[in-house]
Amino acid sequence: MTKKIINALGALAKLALRGKGAAFCNIAEGTHAGSLTMVAGENIESQNLVVCAGSNEGEFAIAKATDKPLGICVDQGAKGERLAVLLPGSAGSTFMCRATGDVSAGDSVYTAANGKVSATAANGAYKVGIALCSAASGGVVEIDPQGFGESAWQFFAAGLFTWTGSSTSATLSCTGLTANDAIVAAIHTAGGSEKCVAAKAGSSGITFTLDASGTADTTKISWIAIRKN
Repeated sequence: MTKKIINALGALAKLALRGKGAAFCNIAEGTHAGSLTMVAGENIESQNLVVCAGSNEGEFAIAKATDKPLGICVDQGAKGERLAVLLPGSAGSTFMCRATGDVSAGDSVYTAANGKVSATAANGAYKVGIALCSAASGGVVEIDPQGFGESAWQFFAAGLFTWTGSSTSATLSCTGLTANDAIVAAIHTAGGSEKCVAAKAGSSGITFTLDASGTADTTKISWIAIRKN
């Protein structure tokens, strides 16, 4: 009888342990704390490269300038290997990236070719963060992931400007603009023979220049201001 009781207690203990193990696994399933391992979709010949989602589930590839960044690969390895990828969006620390050109402390840095980062935002680039130190081209730079994965260029303001004089140039006062902002402009309504318009941002606003004299209260310019994030 005693042996049967002991065997029964042993069986119950095994079931209890199995239950605890299952519950623990379910709690952690599908979550990661700042990093994870993923399959390399190509040879990774250098550490600290920006990577994007690969063509297959659970796979990553070296990011190009216009690829939405997923994380930073801190390993080197061959195609098909499982490598460590930092997730800046959920990481509790800074991280290192390889620069494609000179970077100064305080620069915003953006995705560039071959998984590197640049202080210059190309068309379609994404923000990686803020450089915390200087680095030469090809060197490694420490980055705070402020704004990681956001579009490098974002909408700032827009409007319809009505011409105020009879010359080829006019200025719209617009608070908050800087000389680094990009302006896209087009003729909404022509008052005469004008066919195209150029626009430039400055601290005082936007200066529009027509190819022919505008007409006050008739010539109208549609514009959009885009700011580098």
